[in-house]
Amino acid sequence: MIYACKTIMQKDQNLNKIEQVFKYDQKYIVLDIRSKDEQEDQPLKLANFLVKTLPFYYLDSQFSSLDQKKSYLLYCSNGLMSRLQMLFLREKGFDNVSIYFT
Repeated sequence: MIYACKTIMQKDQNLNKIEQVFKYDQKYIVLDIRSKDEQEDQPLKLANFLVKTLPFYYLDSQFSSLDQKKSYLLYCSNGLMSRLQMLFLREKGFDNVSIYFT
């Protein structure tokens, strides 16, 4: 158990390297990874970014089918799930994923 905590802390330090995006760029797509219920209750609408929905529980099986020439900014309501999913996807070799901060 101590090893797991250490691993999470080490991975969390990598979050300092997250690319921050402040302006519109066509290569970025915001990926709303909240559950379908959350998406329906509070749809994410952004004027400057294309938003696609893909609930976090489908990321593992469907992320590789997305256009890998694009970069994806993961969004969730409090940031925790997007951080965890970003780390998971980066471990699987996807470098085109970061976090969308509101």
